[in-house]
Amino acid sequence: MVISLLVSVHALAQTPDSRGIYVGDMLEDVDMGWMNSIVVKEPSKPFSQHGWSYTATQTDASQKIAAWIQQTYTQRGLLAEIKLALLAPEPSYPVSSKYYGYNEAEKNNRNALPNTYGAWARFHKCISKTATKKFWPTPGNLCYMGLDIMVNNVQLISKQVTGLSSTDEYYCFMPKYEPGIKGRFDKDWMPAELAYRNFEKSPNLKNYEHYLLPGKSIDANANSYVVIMTKDGKPLPFEQVTMGELISRLEMQFPMIHKMAANGGLTARLPAVLEDAKRGFQIFKNKFKNQLNEYVYGTDLNHNIDLLSFSQIEEGKDIYWIKTEPVTTGRNGYKETNFPLLRLKKGVKQSLQTGAPQWIVFKLDGPINAGYGGNVQLMENFVSRFNYDYVYRYFFGKDKVTEPYKPLGSAIAEEKKQPAPATELSATAKKNAADKLILFFEDFSGTGVGATPQSWTTQRSEVSGDQVAVVTLEKAEGKWLRLKRNATPKNFPQNISGDFELSYDLLVHKGDVPWGTPGIDLQLKFSGSAGEKKLVLNVSPGDLNRPDAAGWVIIDGLATCKVSNYYSLSGFTGSKPVNKATISMQKKGEAILVMCNNSKIYECNTAFAPGMNLKNLNFYVNEKNQFYISNIQIRKL
Repeated sequence: MVISLLVSVHALAQTPDSRGIYVGDMLEDVDMGWMNSIVVKEPSKPFSQHGWSYTATQTDASQKIAAWIQQTYTQRGLLAEIKLALLAPEPSYPVSSKYYGYNEAEKNNRNALPNTYGAWARFHKCISKTATKKFWPTPGNLCYMGLDIMVNNVQLISKQVTGLSSTDEYYCFMPKYEPGIKGRFDKDWMPAELAYRNFEKSPNLKNYEHYLLPGKSIDANANSYVVIMTKDGKPLPFEQVTMGELISRLEMQFPMIHKMAANGGLTARLPAVLEDAKRGFQIFKNKFKNQLNEYVYGTDLNHNIDLLSFSQIEEGKDIYWIKTEPVTTGRNGYKETNFPLLRLKKGVKQSLQTGAPQWIVFKLDGPINAGYGGNVQLMENFVSRFNYDYVYRYFFGKDKVTEPYKPLGSAIAEEKKQPAPATELSATAKKNAADKLILFFEDFSGTGVGATPQSWTTQRSEVSGDQVAVVTLEKAEGKWLRLKRNATPKNFPQNISGDFELSYDLLVHKGDVPWGTPGIDLQLKFSGSAGEKKLVLNVSPGDLNRPDAAGWVIIDGLATCKVSNYYSLSGFTGSKPVNKATISMQKKGEAILVMCNNSKIYECNTAFAPGMNLKNLNFYVNEKNQFYISNIQIRKL
């Protein structure tokens, strides 16, 4: 039915290290294609395995989904592979087995799920070159983002409650991150992750539920992006569980919970734990006896409802893992959002065994590095290029779809680093190019608005994935580089010796730099007979909420000079709509002079050893801030 064909993709001009591994962002702009292809050679056939049976229509849907993925996801910067997927897991150990513990029960309980079919893809970032010069995932260092598109799927979006579930009943939590959520998922990076590549507000997704699925870890980028498509927009077939239902279910499942504990390593102290659990369960029932009609919520989705859970319950103390409110407040005022306990409706499995699809789950892992070009394109494909409306019409539309699948416009999804459109240099740039005293000058006049300057090495935002770009600003002449992360000139003149002045214009709008966040670094590297020296000027504007607040500069790297914690910049406020300053540094022999708007800020006569040469410069901006720079100049004194 399906043949997998390996694709011979050659490593262009990029060179791996001595182990054959590509490091860093070497392959960011290389189209590595697919490791395999799904090729249908004959009509779809029914499929059976481990007691699961799928109709020819269902296997055909799986093949269609795989084909749509490969038509949409032409990968640059990542190596892709694809597989058909039909839920047909190997049976667990028998319930009577001594090995039937928590993990085996979790596997066995999947028999309560409906037929689930579709395809998954992996997009590998850790890449090596094989002996035959093919790209291949690096052995022993697999790092990839997974994409799943599955019909009637539950597992991708739920956390099974193993102690309550069985082969005919499926209980779970379905966590979702939403703005304003309280507690453990209320992290400062979550709103930006939800908004990554316009996921939150994409017009392509507006007709379908879409949300950020919190991962087991609360670290950044440990989450997944989910899109839910249901027939006629109906809710998923789950019912919220009341406390009375939970208690009845626990009484029924208690022997199984006991068995899982006995087979899971509690043998030596099982009698004592069992007695404590019985006592704890009675306390549990008494605590909630007047709340039997209220819905149940879980606080810790990684908590197992097991024998130990009940053995640790004590009279008069809080049961932290079960609540009857969607949001609870602790003694210290800490608020926590809880997630409802759900049960798959009866009859869903049977109705979907041969029936038409009722819902589809689209899930993409969060990026390993949101600023990596391949990950940006992968998310663009998921958000903007995949044709969700076509898929809806194909499976759920009233009229039969006869036209072939086509991805949506590819201009964004297939973005490549094209040379920036050249524009005419400014009069100042032309004049400085002819001036032998000007060793370096950049006002970005030669780069088109919205483009990334090709004469600079820049780094995408690791929050939004946006490229560094040249812009024009109201109430500010010329062009500016809108900067987050790093920017380093490629054509920087090496070994600038003697006396010189380095200056640059710096601009922020009110609110670009929140109070208390780091400023912009000008990082300078010097070298000479005395070794290497790094000098950093970190500049911040004044408090945006105080009209009279001055900015400041922090100077780092002058071990031979007396340096205060910071130096005030009265000319660089943060409260005006547009706040601008010219920062300059003069090196004369061994001395250094730092100025803001031509006013002396700092001076030291022993900053440099004799013969130190300037080797390189780099601007760095923290992701929380946004700065604009222009008119970067080095003039020989």
